[in-house]
Amino acid sequence: MCICAAPRTPLEGVKVFGHSRARDFQQLQSFFEDRGVVVTYTDVEQDQIASERMLSLSGQTSAVVTQIGQRIFIGFNPSEIETALP
Repeated sequence: MCICAAPRTPLEGVKVFGHSRARDFQQLQSFFEDRGVVVTYTDVEQDQIASERMLSLSGQTSAVVTQIGQRIFIGFNPSEIETALP
């Protein structure tokens, strides 16, 4: 019998920008999915406007960028991202 934690309440406005084939991007997808967080994922290789937004938010063009409310996270750092989740 599996005792699993209940998913957290979905947050609004969580966005992930990056290259969908990148390992960090895929890890973030699993990370948020495991926590029941609803996220908008944008592949910046396919969306030039999103690429420009990612650059303006973080100064990054290659690292995955996560926006949670007003907070910006660069790369996949679960312990930092956890601080922004309820």
